[in-house]
Amino acid sequence: MPGHLETLLAFDRQYQRDQQQSPAFLHRRDRRYRMDLDSRAGNQTPDIRHWLDQLQALSGATPGSATLPELRLWRRITAGFVAAGALLGVLTMSGLLYYDGGQQINVTVILGVILLQLLLALYTAVQGLAGWQPWAMVTGALLRRQPDIATGGPLKPLTGPLMARTAQLSGLLFGITGLITLLVSVVIQDLAFGWTTTLATSADTWHRVVSWIAAPWSGWLPAASPSLQLVEETRFFRLDSANGAVDPARWGAWWPFIAMAWLSWVILPRLLLLGVAVIDLRRKSRRALIRHPGYQALLWRMETPTVDTGAETADGGQLPRQHRSTTVPVPTTSLVVSWAGATAAGLLPDLSQPLARAGGNQSLQADRDTLGQLSELATEDDGPLLVITRSWEPPTAELADFLEEATDHLPGRSIVLLPMAQDAVVRPDDQRLGQWLRFAERIGMGVQVAAVEAREKTS
Repeated sequence: MPGHLETLLAFDRQYQRDQQQSPAFLHRRDRRYRMDLDSRAGNQTPDIRHWLDQLQALSGATPGSATLPELRLWRRITAGFVAAGALLGVLTMSGLLYYDGGQQINVTVILGVILLQLLLALYTAVQGLAGWQPWAMVTGALLRRQPDIATGGPLKPLTGPLMARTAQLSGLLFGITGLITLLVSVVIQDLAFGWTTTLATSADTWHRVVSWIAAPWSGWLPAASPSLQLVEETRFFRLDSANGAVDPARWGAWWPFIAMAWLSWVILPRLLLLGVAVIDLRRKSRRALIRHPGYQALLWRMETPTVDTGAETADGGQLPRQHRSTTVPVPTTSLVVSWAGATAAGLLPDLSQPLARAGGNQSLQADRDTLGQLSELATEDDGPLLVITRSWEPPTAELADFLEEATDHLPGRSIVLLPMAQDAVVRPDDQRLGQWLRFAERIGMGVQVAAVEAREKTS
């Protein structure tokens, strides 16, 4: 993504997609990106474009390959304006150079068109810098015709600078094609230039005017600066036919001046102001990116460490204040489930069949089948449902869902969790039991937590 505008649009699209994700997921994802960046490049400021490329790579797309619909629309708008400007440049210069052989081409009209183009270029520059949107109705209608573009998106405040850039580029092509048309006409035709005006203007006054216009190049290209003699000889009047005394070659001596005037006062200002428009658009796009509602939130997620609620956290050994639960003895029951491969290691010798399994690599349907089998085998003499877990693994949402389904399959029967230490004869420490007590209180449903008592090992 080469510019701030592309980054802004891509970031806004990603921000809209992130609204469907949980804050915890976004925090872990973005914090992991920052930690990976620090491990590779040291303490480096996060780059939004690199972050977006990373997300695209994770989704399987080639970084920077997607073309946003807003950019496609503006490229079509720009292409249309550029084509229109190029065509209009050819038509305008062809009209200015129209010569039927009976009357000279009026240099005054050409200079008037040059002045008009200069004023339009300056107005467009001011419009872009001030953020005016004279094309708001046109661009708004085009945006509404695109179903995949939000009319109130991040491009709305940038419409003015965007149109300024497009208009300056169109004006630049107008000037270039106009100059090419002039040079081609000079080569293939015998053009006769002159100057005239209804105002009472002397040759001296007109010479001063053209000298001011030719000031940028008169020092190093005197051939393109008309002399006073040329000005005096090439003035004509509409009904005057006594121009035969003038050397015919003198009528064509104006073309270097016209070419340089067109280049200096039409093309170069458009080129410079196009650069200003591009820089202004990048500056405002960057400012819009910084002010985007998701930008500061992204930086906060990158800078703020995530809090793990597992057993190894600093508050893992602290039970909730005013807790109303405590561990219970291991009940006697034949309804026993091993969660995620946990085992009781001989703690329950009365069992005559292998432990039922749930969680871990099993599918949800397999877990439901396990509960269905237990509900068919359960009798009134059986005790509560005992779920054996690993004490050092934090409880998960999958386990909570499993316990909720267990209450549906085994109505009226209590549920007891039995967190086991790595050594079955060792009672799990209070830190690890604490997370299971908090988990049982949080999910409710009368779930209790059992704990084995420490026993001596037998040889």
